[in-house]
Amino acid sequence: MERANDPLPITVATEDGSALSTPTVAELHALMERIGGAGDRFAVAEREPGVYLQTWREADSPFLVERRDGQDVWTELDEPADVTALFVAWAHGEAWQQDYGWQSASMPEGAEP
Repeated sequence: MERANDPLPITVATEDGSALSTPTVAELHALMERIGGAGDRFAVAEREPGVYLQTWREADSPFLVERRDGQDVWTELDEPADVTALFVAWAHGEAWQQDYGWQSASMPEGAEP
Protein backbone atom coordinates (compact mmCIF):
# COMPACT_ATOMS: atom_id res chain seq x y z
CA MET A 1 0.00 0.00 0.00
CA GLU A 2 1.33 3.42 -1.01
CA ARG A 3 1.94 5.91 1.78
CA ALA A 4 1.85 9.70 1.41
CA ASN A 5 5.58 10.05 2.15
CA ASP A 6 6.75 7.30 -0.22
CA PRO A 7 8.93 8.74 -3.02
CA LEU A 8 7.91 7.92 -6.58
CA PRO A 9 10.46 6.90 -9.25
CA ILE A 10 9.52 9.79 -11.57
CA THR A 11 10.30 13.42 -12.28
CA VAL A 12 7.38 15.81 -12.73
CA ALA A 13 7.70 19.09 -14.63
CA THR A 14 5.01 21.79 -14.65
CA GLU A 15 4.07 24.66 -16.93
CA ASP A 16 5.80 27.22 -14.72
CA GLY A 17 9.13 25.44 -15.30
CA SER A 18 9.45 23.87 -11.87
CA ALA A 19 10.27 20.18 -11.48
CA LEU A 20 9.88 17.63 -8.70
CA SER A 21 12.38 14.79 -8.67
CA THR A 22 11.14 11.64 -6.89
CA PRO A 23 8.10 13.44 -5.44
CA THR A 24 6.16 11.87 -2.62
CA VAL A 25 2.55 10.85 -3.15
CA ALA A 26 1.50 13.81 -0.96
CA GLU A 27 3.54 16.26 -3.08
CA LEU A 28 2.07 14.84 -6.27
CA HIS A 29 -1.46 15.11 -4.88
CA ALA A 30 -0.88 18.75 -3.85
CA LEU A 31 0.33 19.49 -7.37
CA MET A 32 -2.78 17.89 -8.93
CA GLU A 33 -5.02 19.87 -6.57
CA ARG A 34 -3.63 23.16 -7.89
CA ILE A 35 -3.47 22.34 -11.63
CA GLY A 36 -5.87 24.39 -13.76
CA GLY A 37 -4.96 28.03 -13.22
CA ALA A 38 -3.38 30.39 -15.74
CA GLY A 39 0.28 29.47 -16.17
CA ASP A 40 -0.26 26.27 -14.20
CA ARG A 41 -2.31 24.02 -16.48
CA PHE A 42 -0.17 20.95 -16.99
CA ALA A 43 2.18 18.45 -15.42
CA VAL A 44 4.40 15.94 -17.22
CA ALA A 45 5.81 12.92 -15.38
CA GLU A 46 8.72 10.99 -16.84
CA ARG A 47 10.02 7.57 -15.76
CA GLU A 48 12.74 7.52 -18.41
CA PRO A 49 13.37 9.59 -21.55
CA GLY A 50 10.44 9.31 -23.95
CA VAL A 51 8.22 7.45 -21.45
CA TYR A 52 5.82 9.87 -19.89
CA LEU A 53 2.37 10.62 -18.55
CA GLN A 54 0.96 14.11 -18.75
CA THR A 55 -2.16 15.94 -17.70
CA TRP A 56 -3.74 19.20 -18.79
CA ARG A 57 -6.55 21.02 -17.05
CA GLU A 58 -8.18 24.36 -17.79
CA ALA A 59 -9.92 25.93 -14.77
CA ASP A 60 -12.49 23.45 -13.38
CA SER A 61 -12.72 21.27 -16.49
CA PRO A 62 -11.83 17.56 -16.35
CA PHE A 63 -8.18 16.53 -16.42
CA LEU A 64 -7.07 15.33 -19.85
CA VAL A 65 -4.45 12.63 -19.24
CA GLU A 66 -2.20 11.29 -21.99
CA ARG A 67 0.15 8.33 -21.69
CA ARG A 68 3.15 7.76 -23.98
CA ASP A 69 5.03 4.56 -23.31
CA GLY A 70 4.82 2.58 -26.51
CA GLN A 71 1.06 2.99 -26.72
CA ASP A 72 -0.23 6.53 -27.05
CA VAL A 73 -3.54 6.73 -25.22
CA TRP A 74 -5.62 9.32 -23.37
CA THR A 75 -8.47 9.58 -20.92
CA GLU A 76 -10.35 12.20 -18.90
CA LEU A 77 -10.70 12.21 -15.13
CA ASP A 78 -12.65 14.63 -12.94
CA GLU A 79 -10.96 14.45 -9.55
CA PRO A 80 -7.40 15.37 -8.54
CA ALA A 81 -7.29 12.27 -6.32
CA ASP A 82 -8.07 10.04 -9.32
CA VAL A 83 -5.34 11.71 -11.38
CA THR A 84 -2.90 11.27 -8.51
CA ALA A 85 -3.80 7.57 -8.21
CA LEU A 86 -3.26 7.14 -11.95
CA PHE A 87 0.14 8.88 -11.81
CA VAL A 88 1.16 6.68 -8.86
CA ALA A 89 0.05 3.49 -10.66
CA TRP A 90 1.87 4.60 -13.80
CA ALA A 91 5.03 5.41 -11.83
CA HIS A 92 5.07 1.78 -10.73
CA GLY A 93 4.27 0.42 -14.22
CA GLU A 94 0.72 -0.53 -13.27
CA ALA A 95 -1.39 1.93 -15.30
CA TRP A 96 -3.28 -0.84 -17.11
CA GLN A 97 -4.43 -2.57 -13.94
CA GLN A 98 -7.48 -0.34 -13.61
CA ASP A 99 -9.92 0.68 -16.31
CA TYR A 100 -9.30 4.37 -16.77
CA GLY A 101 -11.29 4.47 -20.00
CA TRP A 102 -8.17 4.73 -22.16
CA GLN A 103 -8.71 5.72 -25.78
CA SER A 104 -6.19 5.57 -28.63
CA ALA A 105 -4.36 8.83 -29.32
CA SER A 106 -3.21 7.53 -32.73
CA MET A 107 -4.83 8.89 -35.83
CA PRO A 108 -6.80 6.28 -37.80
CA GLU A 109 -5.03 5.05 -40.90
CA GLY A 110 -5.75 7.37 -43.85
CA ALA A 111 -7.07 10.20 -41.62
CA GLU A 112 -6.07 13.77 -42.42
CA PRO A 113 -4.15 15.61 -39.68
